[in-house]
Amino acid sequence: MATIEEAYAVAIDHHQAGRLDEAAVIYQRILDADPEQAHAAHLLGIVAGQRGRHGEAVALIGAAVARDGLNTDFLGNLGAALKAAGRYDEAIRHFARALALEPAARGVPGNLGSALAADGRIGEAVPWLRRAAALDPAHFETLLNLGIALRDAGRFDEAETALEAAKALRPDHPHPVCELAVLKLALGEFEEGLALYERRWDYTGQSAAVSGKPVWRGEDIAGKTILLYYEQGLGDTLQFVRYAPLLADRGARVLLIVQPELRRLLASVRGIDRLTTYDDAAELPDFDLCCPLMSLPFAFGTRIDGIPSSVPYITPPPDLVAAWAERLGWNQTGDTAGKRPWRVGFVWSGNPRRHDPTSHAMDRRRSVPFALMEPLLSVPGIAAVSLQVGDAAEQARAAIAAGRLTDPMAGVTDFADTAAIAAHLDLVITVDTSVAHLAAAIGRPVWMLSRSDACWRWFRGRDDSPWYPTMRLYRQDSPGDWGPVMARVGHDLAAAAAAAAWDQNCAEALSRKARPGW
Repeated sequence: MATIEEAYAVAIDHHQAGRLDEAAVIYQRILDADPEQAHAAHLLGIVAGQRGRHGEAVALIGAAVARDGLNTDFLGNLGAALKAAGRYDEAIRHFARALALEPAARGVPGNLGSALAADGRIGEAVPWLRRAAALDPAHFETLLNLGIALRDAGRFDEAETALEAAKALRPDHPHPVCELAVLKLALGEFEEGLALYERRWDYTGQSAAVSGKPVWRGEDIAGKTILLYYEQGLGDTLQFVRYAPLLADRGARVLLIVQPELRRLLASVRGIDRLTTYDDAAELPDFDLCCPLMSLPFAFGTRIDGIPSSVPYITPPPDLVAAWAERLGWNQTGDTAGKRPWRVGFVWSGNPRRHDPTSHAMDRRRSVPFALMEPLLSVPGIAAVSLQVGDAAEQARAAIAAGRLTDPMAGVTDFADTAAIAAHLDLVITVDTSVAHLAAAIGRPVWMLSRSDACWRWFRGRDDSPWYPTMRLYRQDSPGDWGPVMARVGHDLAAAAAAAAWDQNCAEALSRKARPGW
């Protein structure tokens, strides 16, 4: 009968060869025979993590730590499992504990840095990632994470150096190329950035081609049929559908696949011959070429000073606009109806996407607690309207019950409804989510609140958007600090509402003066 040492040797041989099932069976047998075998629990947890079962990995490696809390390998790998599960605070604590026991613990400084970065603590992350890079200058993931953190901290020259170093280590790996693309795009260097961004398909392991048809790259398209399709989020679709009419202007027949939530609204976009969702894509006619929506800026050779920015390029259905005016008791004729409050829409949270730890962490950075936005509801002269959906809408329950905030969203079925409501608003104040794109695309004034590590599309160092002429950006000065942002918004909102009231008073006075007997 094999000894425990012999069993470990066989299991580790399987594990190192990538035979995870065989390794797991032996680790489990060791653990069943002796539940105090911390190493078996630890290694079985590593297998679970490699299979993507992060909760199971946390439980198993956590059991190993409970049996031997001074083992820095156990602590470091528990931190890694917690990080993969999106439990960044706990991960950071375990990495710090491992480093307190062993300051040069293998791989831990880099993991600590990447966990801090994932938690939005960029300023704290950079020194740890630098330390990790100094300990192992040829470690690909450390250099990659350092480059991303430096970019998000706004240190673009240093970021480019780190990302280029990572790219040199793994020339065929698309990840540093994609991160370099985002850096270039954030700086407005479209020619290089958009070309590099096309490597995202290598990163996902997918193809941009559909049904074996070639991807359009800007060649003459007159007389041909092209299929456009979404690949990322709702906001991305709303932003880049602006290119569909330009294809029609070049003589193309345009087919478009969109998310179900956008189907009714985007029927208004000029130049689209057929619009559908993936569920009904089999009914589409044959096509000659295809192109994902986010590749259209590259195919059109877009530069930052030539972004197609005419608005509105999306229009909510007129009958729906009128129906919502009736439903909410708003006169759809707007300013000609006489004095009324300045209608302001509010969105304070994006989609949390809790199934994806990276996206969830980003959403926490871009979202604002309603408590910080709530004082804006008291600005004199405004009527506040919620455009918030999801669990975050519950944060405003008391304000709605008190009549300080109108919430029409229970009656909203898709983005056409949201657009019809927004069409009656004088201003939309929103975090960086799909409603920002929606309101700006239909031509409404938008004040967008931007986290410090802003998405590339909002560029750097400016408070306007070349994509949307009606948008104004309010940026965080430091990560996580919304206080100064909300103070500026409050000041500007009070001024804008007062100006609107003054204009209405002047208009009313002129109207009275024009009446007989004035």
